[in-house]
Amino acid sequence: MDTNLTPAHDTDLQTAITPLRLVVAVGGNALIQRGEIGTVEQQQEHANTAMAPVAQLARAGHHIVLTHGNGPIVGNILLRSEFARDLVSPMPLYIAGADSQGGIGYMLRTALVNQLSMLDVQRGVIAMVTSVIVDSDDDAFGTPSKPIGPFYSAETAARLAEEQGWSFADEPGRGSRRIVPSPAPVELVEAQEISRLAERGTIVIAAGGGGVPTLRDESGLERGIDAVVDKDRASALLGTCIDADLLAIIMEADAVYADWGTSSQRRLAELTVTEAQALLDSDEFSAGTMAPKIEAAVTFTGQTGNPTVICSAESLQNALAGEAGTRIVAG
Repeated sequence: MDTNLTPAHDTDLQTAITPLRLVVAVGGNALIQRGEIGTVEQQQEHANTAMAPVAQLARAGHHIVLTHGNGPIVGNILLRSEFARDLVSPMPLYIAGADSQGGIGYMLRTALVNQLSMLDVQRGVIAMVTSVIVDSDDDAFGTPSKPIGPFYSAETAARLAEEQGWSFADEPGRGSRRIVPSPAPVELVEAQEISRLAERGTIVIAAGGGGVPTLRDESGLERGIDAVVDKDRASALLGTCIDADLLAIIMEADAVYADWGTSSQRRLAELTVTEAQALLDSDEFSAGTMAPKIEAAVTFTGQTGNPTVICSAESLQNALAGEAGTRIVAG
């Protein structure tokens, strides 16, 4: 299979400073971009591109934990499950999430191992299926809001709502779509193991899609639950748990902008936590796209005092040097 592999560009990024412990959160559209079918070949090519700057960070000696989104890939998994409903038992959402962690983790790991090999860098890379504890009393369980899976006719949606107890939301001209809770992450189950691996230099790919939402009862027993934990919120929690020196959130745009999409839009090069929270409170950012990233930055930087950068994959190295993207700092 032709993967169109391109070597990471050689730079001297931060080669003379003390290595940092970094959490790098890769956006859910890193493997399937708008307008694409999303073939495995397309996904692997995008993985190669996304991992090139990460390989440079590894080359500079930094300790790295990667997280990633899983949309629209997890939606495709659910779609296949629905189409095969009469042949095989449908897959619960939390199992589909674990499935997507394995598949995406494999592609990112392969891409990163190959990039490191071309740079003659010897670093272990491991992809880990990760669980995240959520609170059964979280208000999100009473107000499901996260759309997942395929669109249904009104009749089919009504039947599934009765049979499965699912909630649905209508999108004009497209049909009804299942909506699930999006609770806050409380604990990342494998955080200690992730921290130990990162400390010894292993690059860990974890918390894919926000992790598998998990409930833990009073006796300590765990079970998965159909919900979606925001990937950026889980990344902020992970960064806090493992004492990361910096959280990097990768997205399509090169930086955070005020008045996005207007003639007066402007890049926000640096924000304090207080300034970022004020912009959130004023509804400056879209709830489904930019707001979760700013919320994650406020959480991580507010709790640790360490910076968050929000940028594109291509500008990651410059963003860490303070020359691109948006930096959120304590204050």
